Amino acid sequence: MENVIAADVGNSSIELGLFQDNDLLFTERLQTQLEWTDRSMDKEIARILSEHQIKTQDLNGAILSSVVPGIDPILQKSLSKVTGRETVVMTTALKTGIGTALYDTSNFGLDRLADMSAAIAFYGSPSAVYDLGTCTTLSVTDRNADFIGGMISAGIQLSLDVQADRTAKLPQLSAAYADTLLGRDTRANMLSGSVAATGIMIDGVIDRIIEEYDLPDLKIILTGGNARYVLPWIRHRVSYDPDLLLKGLLSIYRRNS
Repeated sequence: MENVIAADVGNSSIELGLFQDNDLLFTERLQTQLEWTDRSMDKEIARILSEHQIKTQDLNGAILSSVVPGIDPILQKSLSKVTGRETVVMTTALKTGIGTALYDTSNFGLDRLADMSAAIAFYGSPSAVYDLGTCTTLSVTDRNADFIGGMISAGIQLSLDVQADRTAKLPQLSAAYADTLLGRDTRANMLSGSVAATGIMIDGVIDRIIEEYDLPDLKIILTGGNARYVLPWIRHRVSYDPDLLLKGLLSIYRRNS
């Protein structure tokens, strides 16, 4: 039985998941903050394992993906301590199953690479992955599992935050479901403009990709913390997988361990 920790450091949170073979036993989230130290991270990892009754001697390894370089060494060191093995760190040099020859990978978000790896492994190709986190990212692979390009736009919560920060009267809101297309008060207007509009944008972009890149069999996968809010506003058939990135990390770990 194989027990692997997959860790994803995003701009807003750190997600930790433990896979037992192909089953995701649990996930935990920590706040992304540069105040983490070796000691505080070690303590937090130990707490999580203890709460889930996981013994360190039963762990086989760990893999780490991050878009926040300042936290990488601390988390990598803590994971290596509890597993007793060197943590696999995501880079474009690892075997992922995704071709990147068509893309400038010098500043490539490795979380997107993990998303695509999981999409190909679990859903097939060609695929389009929308990851709705701090930013909304789109990553598209063709029938040969080659990454052919994507998009990055402001995420739903980021859009709401900017509206509140840059205006005198608009309120601070948290991402939520939009009940109507045309809102009848300020809150409903803001949610529709951020949430419903994102779903409608996704539909329109997918239509254009299918047409312009001749991909009628394109699989569409949504993931990320805000994905559930936009699902009611998308007309295309989509798969919602909140654990997509962690599944991708597990797949990449197995290719490289």
